[in-house]
Amino acid sequence: MSFIENFTLNAIYILFPLILYLFYFAYNKAFEKDVQNIILDFCLLTSFYLTSRFGIFSNIQISILVFNIPLLIAYLYKRDLSVLILSVSIIIYYYQSYFALFLIFIVEYLIYYFVYLKIVKKDNNQNLYIFIFIMIKMLFTFVFVFLLVQKGLYVNIGFFKFVVYLILFIILIYFVIYLLRKGEKIVKLEMTLKELQKEKQIRTSLFKITHEIKNPIAVCKGYLDMFDVNDLKHSRKYIPIIRSEINRTLLLLQDFLDCNHLKINKDILDINLLLEDVGDECVPLLESRMINYISHIDDDELYIEGDYERLKQVFINIIKNSIEAINTSDNSYIEIDTKLEENNIHIFIEDNGTGISPEDLEKICNPFYTTKKNGTGLGITLSTEIIEAHGGKIIYTSKLGEWTNVEVILPLKNS
Repeated sequence: MSFIENFTLNAIYILFPLILYLFYFAYNKAFEKDVQNIILDFCLLTSFYLTSRFGIFSNIQISILVFNIPLLIAYLYKRDLSVLILSVSIIIYYYQSYFALFLIFIVEYLIYYFVYLKIVKKDNNQNLYIFIFIMIKMLFTFVFVFLLVQKGLYVNIGFFKFVVYLILFIILIYFVIYLLRKGEKIVKLEMTLKELQKEKQIRTSLFKITHEIKNPIAVCKGYLDMFDVNDLKHSRKYIPIIRSEINRTLLLLQDFLDCNHLKINKDILDINLLLEDVGDECVPLLESRMINYISHIDDDELYIEGDYERLKQVFINIIKNSIEAINTSDNSYIEIDTKLEENNIHIFIEDNGTGISPEDLEKICNPFYTTKKNGTGLGITLSTEIIEAHGGKIIYTSKLGEWTNVEVILPLKNS
């Protein structure tokens, strides 16, 4: 086996535990810094053990160069305990193999440590320390080989091979350091992107909260504006509606505490009855805006599995959008109709408002897209999510300046 093959094998022993460290770091990005340091210590010690125990050196006394790579990494990462263990282990190895030159090794590793205290610990200049570490190693390697030759212990492998081995050692040092730095940089970049994505989800949830709370508050404000404290009929009619909207607001706040998931609590409900309740709540506001409300809801019971409050939230949001799109006139209307088709109910809500342009219609379901001055662009997005969570879908059709139709399709419960 050639000396380059020997060196390659020893390089694998050095790199393998460190690559495992990078893989573990990549797939366990949430572990604490202390755990990360312990794993790095373990990998560095493993690299040294594999090289010293299973490395093949073919009588090349300078093969002990590769032992110093884990030590250099420990210095760069300021792992003082690993530095101590590795330094002592390497010196013991030298002691067993080259007892006559034992003191030289002690001096060498004391120099590494004192330079580390000055350059890395104090000034945190890693690149300079790498260069000085290599220079010191080269110097002591030449001294070491010279003394071996003087004592007749050195097996001559030729000056050219000797130089090539030193060059390979330097290349391996920089390759290992590059691999570690690049790997950790990629992982940290991915962690940063995940944090930004999480932050975006939180902002989106906050926008949704703001948008959806505005609806019940607007309803409460509308009824309070019409409320006459001296009219007992107003109290009986408006207070339950205001109370219902406040409860819906509290429900929204509770549900949106979970920023990442839309909670749907399904139960069996009569969809026609839900639509009637929505109409009853919206009629007074429609009348105050002089908008005709036309309902073609059957009295038949049609059952679905759904979340009453969430679906009510969707239909109120659709009607609210229709109200905002209508320029009040004697012919203004919002019409609601239903149609059964196979095992689905199709709910149509149509208005004769300003309509939506084809360009806006293509983007209407995109988050944050809005044509309203004070809109958040999340009402339709949230409504779509709720309907899709019920196994249905929403279809928007419109003609600019004339009308808009919203079709909500929901599956009926099997009898």
